[in-house]
Amino acid sequence: MTRKQLFPKVDKDVRRLMDETSTRQIKYISIIVVVFETLTLALFMLTRKNFGQEEWLSFYSVLSCILSSLIVHLCTRHILKNQATNHIQVAFLNVAYYLVMSVWSMWSSYFRYQNGEQIITFYAVEIMLVCFIAVKPWVGIVLNLLVYSFVYTVLYQIDHAAGISTINYSILALVSIIGMVVRYHTLKGISEATIQLEKTKNSEIEDKIKILRAIANIYDRVNLIDFENCTEMPVGAKEEIQYELDLSVRTYTVMTSNIRQYIMPDQLDDFIRYTDISTVRERLLHKRLISEDFIDVKDGWFRAQYIPVEVDENGVPTKVVFTTRNVDDEKKREEWLVRIAMTDELTRLYNRRCYDEDLKQYKEQGMEEDFAILSADVNGLKNVNDTLGHVAGDELIRAAAECLLLAVGSNGKVYRTGGDEFLAILHTDDAERICQNIESAAKMWQGKYAKELSVSTGYAAVKDHKGLDIHEIEKLADQKMYQAKAEYYQNKTK
Repeated sequence: MTRKQLFPKVDKDVRRLMDETSTRQIKYISIIVVVFETLTLALFMLTRKNFGQEEWLSFYSVLSCILSSLIVHLCTRHILKNQATNHIQVAFLNVAYYLVMSVWSMWSSYFRYQNGEQIITFYAVEIMLVCFIAVKPWVGIVLNLLVYSFVYTVLYQIDHAAGISTINYSILALVSIIGMVVRYHTLKGISEATIQLEKTKNSEIEDKIKILRAIANIYDRVNLIDFENCTEMPVGAKEEIQYELDLSVRTYTVMTSNIRQYIMPDQLDDFIRYTDISTVRERLLHKRLISEDFIDVKDGWFRAQYIPVEVDENGVPTKVVFTTRNVDDEKKREEWLVRIAMTDELTRLYNRRCYDEDLKQYKEQGMEEDFAILSADVNGLKNVNDTLGHVAGDELIRAAAECLLLAVGSNGKVYRTGGDEFLAILHTDDAERICQNIESAAKMWQGKYAKELSVSTGYAAVKDHKGLDIHEIEKLADQKMYQAKAEYYQNKTK
């Protein structure tokens, strides 16, 4: 047990952290000593009118303390600059600073002792050194015994150490030894706990990286963004290089900057806004993910997502994963399903649902000057169905749809809204001509089952009826179509 306490074995990572901690503490304490002693020296000089031998001795004593502490401070800064701390340098620095401060405190106390005073400075400095000097226990014991024995020997030569209580002096030496041993083991314990915590944290991070690598098999790209350390790293790539992330210089990652060059031009502004990492954490607050779809000019549609991996106590993400996955097939399927939902199966024209959606949009946004609604109906469809069968009736409906498509062309959209009922939303100044073209095309048609086709049409245009709303325009177009249909049947019976 004693051997373990005096000659402890220390892991290299623990020793590294102990060296860094002790060096950093010496750095701070040495500059504090420099500042304090400089103020003391300045005050001493201002309060002295005359300088005798004792004053000059005090002046040089304090000055030596300032200079030695300043040198030690500069040495610690040099040691801490290196990425890998040199243990031998740190051990030498601790021993050297202990001896330098001890020698200075001996010198200061020596002159006071000659004047019949106690060696208070020595006591104070030795107790102070115990608090931040970190050397191996056996080294600390040797140093303490050496320093205390040397001081006692010097004082014994002056007056047989008559001004020193041997018991108190021995107790102080023992306290210093115990304090230095405790200090070392305390620092060792804290360092071991810190290293273990770091290893546990690194292990957790590594586990998460493994999970992300597994996820990377699902996604095309995976990028881990660490807002605490300001880094980004592509996961699952051939080279998992960690890049620095400086939000004060740029608001995008290396990965998203590479993707930008393939984004459709009309989506570029939206992609830049979405991938602005300076706002990602705010947008992800209390959310499981955020997602948007964009078009890659080479590979088609892809889905970009930001997913929080770690959050702080306020729910703000500290680590975020950016993923992309090609969804071009999904988009095409969606478009196909939408097209089916909005398309009439028999004629492949738009259906009633699509017409209602388009009409709603025009109602909200308003009708333009060239807006018109055309209504059309197949004449005699019931008779054809009854006499020739539904196959012939379907042939007529498809033929009517073809006539409407050819006549309307690029001037609008054609919808089948019922069995033999059709509507068209037009943008034209001559809806009358389109109606005539439909009727003319129908007269020229001849089918396999039915020999003739007749279509009645009617239209209403905004320019002719500016006081009407869109539903009144639609109703008026239907009325005109039914008028034409009535005329057809009247002529048919003559």
